[in-house]
Amino acid sequence: MDYEEQYDRIYRYCYYKLKQKEMAEDITQETFLRFFGKEKYREGEHPMKVMYTIAKNLCTDEFRKKNCMFLEDVKGEVLQNKGPEDDIVNAGALSLAMEKLDNISREILFFRFVNQESFAVIGGMYHLSRYAVYRKYQKALKILRKELEK
Repeated sequence: MDYEEQYDRIYRYCYYKLKQKEMAEDITQETFLRFFGKEKYREGEHPMKVMYTIAKNLCTDEFRKKNCMFLEDVKGEVLQNKGPEDDIVNAGALSLAMEKLDNISREILFFRFVNQESFAVIGGMYHLSRYAVYRKYQKALKILRKELEK
């Protein structure tokens, strides 16, 4: 496993959840410390599932401690940009459309578009089959398309 690449993925996930650079860096470091601190984590079949679970729990703990606000802003290939002004409009439209989705659907989109995780890895994190994750992914995209067409 390429730990530098995995570090970047965990960092992006933490930043997505917390929207604070320093806090995301700290949580990412703590995730890897905990992962390497337990031999059973490293010997498991799905190390990324374990790392994402650790990171998610640490982000949740940080949220509870600091009472900070999560900003759900996933950018994918859903919108076409024609210029810098469109970037601003599209980001706002996407944020509003994302609010129509439940948390799991937003995270599935994040993992697919931003971290490019497989449906199997995502399913392992949520205890769902890869087919169930794929269906949720397709449903979320359909909702986003419908909202963005408005």
